Amino acid sequence: MHASILKYFVAVARSGSIRRASEDLHVATSAVSRQIKKLEDELGTPLFDRFSDGLRLTTTGKIVLRHARETLQQYEVMKSDLGDLQGKKTGRVHIACLDSLAIHFMPTQIMAFHKKHSAVDFRIRTDNYNNIFRFVAEGDVDIGITFDLARPQDIKLVHGVPMPLMAIVARNHPIAKLKAVTLQECAQFKLLLQLDNEVMSSMIAFELAALDRFGRTLVATNNQMMLKPLILSGMGVAFFTPLGLLDELRAGDMVAVSIAGSHLQNMQVGIVAPRDRQLTHATESVIEFLSQELDKLSREIHDIIRK
Repeated sequence: MHASILKYFVAVARSGSIRRASEDLHVATSAVSRQIKKLEDELGTPLFDRFSDGLRLTTTGKIVLRHARETLQQYEVMKSDLGDLQGKKTGRVHIACLDSLAIHFMPTQIMAFHKKHSAVDFRIRTDNYNNIFRFVAEGDVDIGITFDLARPQDIKLVHGVPMPLMAIVARNHPIAKLKAVTLQECAQFKLLLQLDNEVMSSMIAFELAALDRFGRTLVATNNQMMLKPLILSGMGVAFFTPLGLLDELRAGDMVAVSIAGSHLQNMQVGIVAPRDRQLTHATESVIEFLSQELDKLSREIHDIIRK
C-alpha cells in the first residue's frame, strides 16, 4: 500500500549513507539511489546534503522524514488491527536493548513468545544506554529495554525492576566474603572497568576519582565478554549489574557484592516507549510479556545475591 520509496528514504536518513541503507534493506544500491532521486524530483527540493563522509538531511528532509515515519507507523498499526480482528497477533516488533540482556534473557523470551504468537517477528539491536533512548525517540525502534537514568521527557517508563550496580569478583577474591563493600575498599584492588560509553562506568569513575586513593585500572574495555575471564581469574574488581553474569553467579564462580553508600544501588532496568506514539497490538503484547519476565528475572537475581 505504501511505496518502498518511504522505507528507502527512512533507511538512508537513519544510516546517512545510500550504501549502508542498501545493505540494511538487502537491495541494490542503484535501486535506493534511484528512489531517493525520484522523491526529490517529485517534491522539487533536495532532501539530503551530500558530503564526503555521507548524507545529512536538509530542513525539508527532516519534515519529510517525520511524515514518512508517521505514515509507516500508522501502516503497521493498521495491519495489527486487521490481525487483531482475526484473533491473532501479527506484525514486526523493533526492540533496542542492553548488550547484557542479549546474552540469555532476550533469546529465551523470544522463543517463549514465539510459541504463543508465531505470526510476530522481531528486529533487535543492542547498544548503550544513551543510544537506546535516541532510537526510541526517533522511531527507529518501538520499545527499549535499558537503565532508567535521565530519561527524556518524550519517553515513558512502562515497567521497571530494581537492578543495582554491584562489585563483581571471583569467589576466592577477598571482597567475596563481604556483605557490602565501599568504593574505597574496592579501590585497594586492581580494577576492571568498562569504558565510558556507558553511563554507569562514567558514574563509577566519577565516584572513584573523589576518593583519596584511586585504585589501579588493570583493564578498561567496552567489551563485557573480555572482562569475564579476568574477573574469574581473581585479577580484580569489576562493576556490573548481575544481568549478563547470571550463569557465573548461579554456579558460584562469581560473587556480586553490594556497593555501600553509592547512589547506583537505586538503579533499575525497565521497558521504555514513546510517550505519545501509538503502538501495535503485537508491541503491546510483547511489553506485557517482557514485563512479567523482567519481574521473574529480578526475583531470581535477588535470590542468587542473597545466598
